[in-house]
Amino acid sequence: MRRTTLVIALLVSACQTSPNTPLRPEAVGDGPVTFNKQVVRVFQRNCQTCHRPGEVAPFSLTNYKDAHARRDDIREAVESRYMPPWKAVPGHGEFADVRRLSEDEIRLVARWVADGAPEGEPRDLPSPRRFPTGWTLGTPSAVLAMEEPFTVPPRTKDIYRCFVVPIRIPGEWRMIRASEVLPGNRKIVHHVQTFLDVTGRSVELDQAEPGPGYTCFGGPRFDSVGGLGGWAPGYPPIEIPSGVAWGIPPGARLVIQVHYNNPGDTAETDLTKIGVHFTTGPFDRRLSLLRAFAWNFGIPAGAPQHSVMARAMVQDDVEAISIHAHMHLLGRAMTVTAHLPDGTTQSMLKIDDWDFEWQIRYVYKRPVPLPAGTRIVAECVYDNSAANPKNPSKPPRPVFSGFETTDEMCLASVLGTARIVRR
Repeated sequence: MRRTTLVIALLVSACQTSPNTPLRPEAVGDGPVTFNKQVVRVFQRNCQTCHRPGEVAPFSLTNYKDAHARRDDIREAVESRYMPPWKAVPGHGEFADVRRLSEDEIRLVARWVADGAPEGEPRDLPSPRRFPTGWTLGTPSAVLAMEEPFTVPPRTKDIYRCFVVPIRIPGEWRMIRASEVLPGNRKIVHHVQTFLDVTGRSVELDQAEPGPGYTCFGGPRFDSVGGLGGWAPGYPPIEIPSGVAWGIPPGARLVIQVHYNNPGDTAETDLTKIGVHFTTGPFDRRLSLLRAFAWNFGIPAGAPQHSVMARAMVQDDVEAISIHAHMHLLGRAMTVTAHLPDGTTQSMLKIDDWDFEWQIRYVYKRPVPLPAGTRIVAECVYDNSAANPKNPSKPPRPVFSGFETTDEMCLASVLGTARIVRR
């Protein structure tokens, strides 16, 4: 199972026009659209976290020359909403830091390309966006790291590797307030997820394969009890709200799942680390993870639209702070709905264009109250037909629930906080 990082806010950069400032249609008017005056600001706001030197995107969008060379690809990507990656459908949950271009921004980019993609006046160019390096939260209380470096061969795509890390932190329940993932080599690290293993299964999997870690494309291959956050370009560390405790259970091992892409002509080496910061203040709430999870289901061969329902019951009053959906390659859409005890319903998340490569944890603008007795229902829709280009089986075969990538999963994870009951 994959649980991506809890995202509290996108990084704010220092530039003449803040990247988080929405583009006003009246700022464009009927005048010329140029890279320096309008388009680069769209890129700063939505694209440059990945599309800059040393990051995972295949080309940079920090300067005019690179953007001009890719102008037709850019227009196609934004008009189809393939980029920037944001799969949540508007109106189904109110989320923070939406990385979805407005219709005005899409029209602006398309107009720029149609007009010949002009550069514009140098005086209109904003200051470059600046990105943090190193530990952004300061020196961690403890650092958990891969025990040895991992080398990715040249011209290699989509390696998912899990690394097992002992947690040598004193205390029966180690309580933390923040966690930060520091990729060792951002040129090849696409994203990072973490899992806590109390079963010992990760050690068995590691010992069964040569070299550091083990293969884990579809997930860590064990039932995790949580994690310590994750990383993707543009996402900051996790800092949980004050008064909330985040515990590491005794005997747990940390499993770091790294998705690698190395398009270059030389081998690259990575050693990723996780820094944790201990809780110092009082707390009366705890993190709570609720999973609507379906199992023992099958998807018939050739079925173009097959639905599976996953359900979970809220046992204690919870305030949801984020939500994450998970399926594999046949996934097409997911809708998550909360059925409250008073008979009303609330849409928590809707994705109508699932992509296995962009499993985003969506953070609510405000906590969503889920009283005890609320039912969380997730509907997962799959396409197991020959017309699905992502179908790994040709011809299609029956697919069943499981942890391998060629199996399927139906999972909606709701992260929230609940009051601690002291006895």
